[in-house]
Amino acid sequence: MATPTIRYGIIGAGVIANLMARAFTEGRGAIATAVADVNPEAARKLAAAAGAPRVYADYRELLADPAVDAVYLATPPFLHRPMTLDALRAGKHVCCEKPFFLTQAEAREVLAAQRAAPHLRVTCCSSRYHDSGTARRARAAVATGELGRLYRVHYEQVTPAARPGATLPPWRNDPAKNGGGISFDWGPYDLDWLSFVLGDRFRPRVVFGTTGNYFPLTAERVPPCLDVDGRLAAEVVCDDGLTLHWERRAAEHGPARHNIELRGTQAGLDLCFLPMGENQALHRYAYAGAADLAEEKLPDAPPAWDDTLVFPLRDLTAAIIENRAPSSTIEHSVRIHGLLDALLASARTQQAVRITD
Repeated sequence: MATPTIRYGIIGAGVIANLMARAFTEGRGAIATAVADVNPEAARKLAAAAGAPRVYADYRELLADPAVDAVYLATPPFLHRPMTLDALRAGKHVCCEKPFFLTQAEAREVLAAQRAAPHLRVTCCSSRYHDSGTARRARAAVATGELGRLYRVHYEQVTPAARPGATLPPWRNDPAKNGGGISFDWGPYDLDWLSFVLGDRFRPRVVFGTTGNYFPLTAERVPPCLDVDGRLAAEVVCDDGLTLHWERRAAEHGPARHNIELRGTQAGLDLCFLPMGENQALHRYAYAGAADLAEEKLPDAPPAWDDTLVFPLRDLTAAIIENRAPSSTIEHSVRIHGLLDALLASARTQQAVRITD
């Protein structure tokens, strides 16, 4: 029996959409039938790379195209909510770039719209880092109780130094259009990965956090991004008492590093979600006796950039064909954006913030 084909319309023809173009030509059930962008030259270039026969200047024309089953949204974040709602009203499945929304209220609005059309699948590209053997093995260890009662997660990501104000479009430095800086650029990846690995344990309830601006190495020592955060640190308490330490920043005065620790009453895991750094394997720690801590390197595959990038589109395509939920759902996004809302509020007030259902 032939594998069904899901026909995608691509909305937005910027850098990330061009990097994702191969998802529509690799023969995994997804093809591109149309591209929409206000820049006709950019739309034509992407259409040629993705194999799409039609180009539109107005995304609403693409949504009206009967040859489009699903859309891939690669537009600035402030457009995600209205475009996702329009796509659902047009009867299209949705794969949206991250950050999915600007607030939890937006996520709840889209969740209500999707529940009114439950046959439509919706996912966010913040799920990219679900696609590794280490993530799946860690998820299984948490779900089966292999670690005992999980009580602490330490999640630290220090990425190479960046110069965002000099290299990125102006909307990236506008919280009204982008939500935030590193918190909204990398934060959705971090939190979606934690949601995937921790499963039902990821129920954030109280957040105390701080944020700060970018300070890259420049001769003038003037940060190019004055309006969005370039570093964050938060302590998060979940419903059942599980505590999470979440830290993310650019390496301003030292090397990049990568550290994720899961600690339970029976065992612990160290792993990564990015294919970077020296320690990309999955390490399990457990006491063999009263005082002997044994370390075991588990044979699970770390992330790979090529597969990581296109995973959300592959996953949504499979979810549509198999009539199942995608790896990351809008319910995940409601929790993620609830935590992001609380982080920004805590940083602003210097007080712990409670997340309500």
